Amino acid sequence: MNDSNFCKMICMRRTLCWKYKLAKNGIAESGRAFNRLNEAAPSHLKTEWLAQERIAQSSRIRDPAVMDLYNINIKKAPSKKEIELRLLEDGNARNAAPSHRSVVTWISMGLVIEEAQIALLIKI
Repeated sequence: MNDSNFCKMICMRRTLCWKYKLAKNGIAESGRAFNRLNEAAPSHLKTEWLAQERIAQSSRIRDPAVMDLYNINIKKAPSKKEIELRLLEDGNARNAAPSHRSVVTWISMGLVIEEAQIALLIKI
């Protein structure tokens, strides 16, 4: 047990130096990225965000719900099938006469045919 701890202590200097160099490079890179974002954001939004942050930090002990300000709300992109369905609903249905079908219908049908061909090749 003591030998294991001694070996950890010996290797610790090398590991800590390596991690320090990585962190130092990361700080510089993060600083550049932050500066690019900071320059791109409008000044009225920056002042609004700073005010919201001050309010959240000052009242977080009394009401932890104010920290929800920091939650990231990113909407998921629609899937391929959802996009196809929306385009098909916007265009003509598959059962319409060939002269009245939209381009989206033709592309969708072509994708279905290609997927069927690939599935057939896998089975063979």
